[in-house]
Amino acid sequence: MSATPSIFPSHAANRLRREIHIDGIVQGVGFRPFVYGLALRHSLAGYVLNDANGVTIGAEGSPEQLAAFARELRELAPPLSRIDHFCERELPQEDNPDYDGAFHIKASQQQSAATVAISPDQGMCEACANDVANPKDRHHNYPFTNCTHCGPRYTIIRRLPYDRPHTAMAGFAMCRRCAAAYENPLDRRYHAQPVSCPECGPHLSWLSGNGNALAEREEALHAAARALQAGKLIAVKGMGGYHLICDARNEQSVARLRMLKRRERKPLAVMMGSLAEAKRHVTGCEDEWQLLASQARPITLLRKRINDDRLSEIRQPTAPLAEGIAPGIPYLGVMLPYTPLHQLLLDACAIPLVATSANSRGSPILIECEAVVRELGREIDGILDHNRPILHPCDDSLVQWAGGRRQTLRLARGYAPCTPSLKEAVTQSVLAVGAQQKNQLALAFGRQRIYSPYIGDLHSLPMQGHFEQTLATFRELYELKPQLLVSDRHPGYLSHQWAKSYCQDQGATHLEVQHHHAHLLGVMAEHDIMGPVLGFAFDGTGLGDDGTLWGGELLLADVKGFKRVAHLQPFKLIGGEAAIREPVRQLLGLLFESYDLEEISALDIPAIKQLSLERIRNLHQLWQLGRNAPYTSSLGRLFDAVAALLDLVDTPDYEGEAGLLLEAAALQLAPYEHPFPLAFGLSQSTEGPLHIEWAELIHTLVSERRQGTPTASLAAGFIRAISKLVVALAERFPGYPVALGGGVFQNRVLMDQLVPALEAADRQVLTSETLPLNDGGIAAGQLWFAIHHLATHRPATAGCATLSES
Repeated sequence: MSATPSIFPSHAANRLRREIHIDGIVQGVGFRPFVYGLALRHSLAGYVLNDANGVTIGAEGSPEQLAAFARELRELAPPLSRIDHFCERELPQEDNPDYDGAFHIKASQQQSAATVAISPDQGMCEACANDVANPKDRHHNYPFTNCTHCGPRYTIIRRLPYDRPHTAMAGFAMCRRCAAAYENPLDRRYHAQPVSCPECGPHLSWLSGNGNALAEREEALHAAARALQAGKLIAVKGMGGYHLICDARNEQSVARLRMLKRRERKPLAVMMGSLAEAKRHVTGCEDEWQLLASQARPITLLRKRINDDRLSEIRQPTAPLAEGIAPGIPYLGVMLPYTPLHQLLLDACAIPLVATSANSRGSPILIECEAVVRELGREIDGILDHNRPILHPCDDSLVQWAGGRRQTLRLARGYAPCTPSLKEAVTQSVLAVGAQQKNQLALAFGRQRIYSPYIGDLHSLPMQGHFEQTLATFRELYELKPQLLVSDRHPGYLSHQWAKSYCQDQGATHLEVQHHHAHLLGVMAEHDIMGPVLGFAFDGTGLGDDGTLWGGELLLADVKGFKRVAHLQPFKLIGGEAAIREPVRQLLGLLFESYDLEEISALDIPAIKQLSLERIRNLHQLWQLGRNAPYTSSLGRLFDAVAALLDLVDTPDYEGEAGLLLEAAALQLAPYEHPFPLAFGLSQSTEGPLHIEWAELIHTLVSERRQGTPTASLAAGFIRAISKLVVALAERFPGYPVALGGGVFQNRVLMDQLVPALEAADRQVLTSETLPLNDGGIAAGQLWFAIHHLATHRPATAGCATLSES
């Protein structure tokens, strides 16, 4: 393809030939032109090529030149690349046209089995942002400007290796100038597969809600901007799907968006034009600003700025955001524009924009205009569309800073597919199918691990279809037929049922892993350790080994199994799933243990006072009989009950709302005030695990509520009690690293207290940072279990192997 002139004879004395193979994230990130430029600098002959397994380099030069070349390959690799394995071998000095005194970039080779890592989509780089803003550049105001350092990858790939004919750009023939940049190894757009310009690339269209074309190209952008400034609600096609977008300052527009999404209170994300604008609305530490402005451009949860200039830094006056964006909570999800299209739209509007996925509740993000028109068209005022296909949907990632470290709440655009390598190859291909909520997939084959982008909750047929489509994407890209599948033990999970059916049909082996063990295994997987760890698994609910619903567990765990050494004292969920939707049932499940009906009905608790005595009696009867009232040891459910007791929540609008409202209440405590002292008790059952007793804590909350103790003090005291509980339990089991897993640890107030307290006690604290610590990390834990099962067991025969882990 490209070559340097011959500068030395190919068989000169003191010259060696060496083949180097590199795998990792080395395609679509400018790796071949980097190799080419490095070879020129060191006067090497040979070639570089992509294949389905990575990058192969043949190099001829002196021993000194080759050594320096190999060292700089590792040290100076492109910023978006990642080298997982680097293998070298000597080649014989024999006639070979590849070593003709020049260095070549050879055409990619297709092989039968792909193992190369797929790069996630990347936010716009600074160089491309400058091109878009430069009136003298041919990419000026072009919404699809990109280079090897930014732009779409995963969402446009059809198959490996990652070359333009294998992407959604295959239908766009490059103009002369784009082709010249694409073919020039010294140009930063060399083999940037989505490379294009206004002359030859995708373009914008402005459509009515029913899909009629109204404007094209730049006029389409300005028509959309005018609609947003007028308070309209529109859909915008982004990188991994459509967003619903409106003016973030307009209460009526936000309320209208909420009605369309059927999201009464669940927080909405806001896209802001610059870091400076974000700082006018939210506060953060330097680590948080770096997260927000990183190239991944995640939605970052930041503290809302207090509207009191005496308490905030000097800044320009700014119009307030609509209260309806994130009602009742102290955080705002903020993201910066990650494509030129978003930047141009924000510049044209000059207002912050609510940007949430365009889909109805219980459905995946939409990626086709026809679906937007069909499902949402009658409710929106226009569609800013473009003609570059989205092949794979991908939501926005969600992160926060808690306990002095990053937390990933949703692993998606910018971070996923996440592809950490393995030190040792697995002997069979493995598929972990994750949990029922916040589902993600995980695969292993050879030395490759892949964590899929966020899929979502598998409660509806559309989401189940999304699950199967995502799975099909990775199976087809890597031509995989998984031989070992691993799932949660819960037989009602769609993912469990799918894995069991697949194994029966395909003769594969099925392993099951207990939910809370998988939470801790996910933390271990991120840190590449096998344990043992002292693991706190605090979440909503997951099926326990004793048939009850766990969620407040302390486990001594490793990759083989676990021992349950402590757990929250179980209480009944009256009505099962109905109790999760109606937290007063959870509160009554606690109170019925200690109070009679007359005492309960006399309590000055609004959630209970709104119930008739007859209703309380009916719920008490269900509680007594145990009909549809399973026992749970869930700390997440205790959060719900306490939030109901403190009159913070009635009917939750979204998962985790009760915890967020308790956190919000705790943050209302003035700096000079102290949390009310609350504590859990500990009791030892005969030869069994410790019981974490909550009865006295609940009694104290009821009593202090009656006496008028401020809600902020009680909420802060409850969270402080959990932090002290974890530290006290850790003291009883010295010597182990402490692993924290499960959605309860998304509570920033808790983590900001707990992590420093554990570290002050000289304990190593392991948390998920790059993987979700909620159920999105379950698949990673399942995969980690299966990988080590393969390492210690012979290949299993087909069927279901439910392993004993307790």
